[in-house]
Amino acid sequence: MSCIDRLLARHLRELADRIDSGGCEMSDTEAMDLMSLISHKVMSKEDSCIYLNISKSRFDDLVRAGELPKGRKHRGFKELRWYQEDLDRYIRNKKTS
Repeated sequence: MSCIDRLLARHLRELADRIDSGGCEMSDTEAMDLMSLISHKVMSKEDSCIYLNISKSRFDDLVRAGELPKGRKHRGFKELRWYQEDLDRYIRNKKTS
């Protein structure tokens, strides 16, 4: 485990202890933001296409048009990855337009 991993684990344990003891003064919004930050679900292009029920070429068109974000490189993966919340945002925006 790297130094950063150990530091993160320690801080998360301390936060969990404060929550369990009732000493956490985090609002519901702050808690949801933190959950979103630490629980990113990443998807490959293929998984993203299946999730959105579109073809790979349509996916590429949406990325080029800026309707979907460009993929992100993640350590240990050769291909680009997309966050599920970005895909969910695209779905929400399509429903409202």
